[in-house]
Amino acid sequence: MLISTEKKFVFIANTKTASTSIEHALMDYSEIHRGGSPARKHIGLTQAYKIYDFLFSQPGHTPDQYFKFGVMRDPMEWIGSWFRYRKGNNVDSPLPKDMDFQSFWKQQDWNIMRPDGWKYLQRHLFCAPDGGPVLADVIIPYHKLGEEFGKICDAFGIQSPLPRKNVSQLKDTNIIPEHMKDELREFYQWDYRLWDSLDDLNAVGMEKLRARQPAKT
Repeated sequence: MLISTEKKFVFIANTKTASTSIEHALMDYSEIHRGGSPARKHIGLTQAYKIYDFLFSQPGHTPDQYFKFGVMRDPMEWIGSWFRYRKGNNVDSPLPKDMDFQSFWKQQDWNIMRPDGWKYLQRHLFCAPDGGPVLADVIIPYHKLGEEFGKICDAFGIQSPLPRKNVSQLKDTNIIPEHMKDELREFYQWDYRLWDSLDDLNAVGMEKLRARQPAKT
C-alpha cells in the first residue's frame, strides 16, 4: 500500500494484480509505503483509515481529499493466478507439483477462505465492511492496467513506466475445469457484482480526478 501526501493518492495493493510493479513505479512519489509481509502490504481502505488515522484526521487530509485506487482481476482469473503462482514459484506456501486446480479448490485453504471463516474476496480491500459501499474512486480492471494506470499517472504528472515484478512462472491459464466454473461464479458472486460495475464506477472516479487537477496554461 502507498500513500502520497503531496499528490494526495492512496494505492491499495490487491494480490496477484501487479501490485509490486505499481509500487515500484510510484514509490518515489509516496511518503508512506506499507510493505513487507502480505498481511502488512495487502490491507483494505477501511483498515488503512484506522491505521493512518493520525494522517486522515488532519485538516486537508481527510479520505475524501485523496484519490483512492487499486486493481481488480476477474475473480476466476485471480484465483487461477494464485494457483499458478503457488505451484510454479519459489514461495513460502508452495502447492504440490502434481496438484490440479480441482484439488486446490477442494482444500479451501487461505487463498479461498480466511482464518476468520469469511471468503477471501477482492472486494474486502475496496469496500466498506458487511456489504457496504465502494470506498475506492477507481478500481482498474487488470486487463486494462497499462492504459488506465497511464491515465492516472498523467493526471498526477508522474512519469512512471510499469515494470514487471513478482509474476507467476507457470504460463498455462487454462487450468479451471469447465464443470467448476458455475461453482466459482456462485462463490465469487459479490466480487462479480463489483467487477461488473467497474466501468460506471471508474468513469465517475476519473472525472473527479481530472476535476481536481490544476488547469494547464
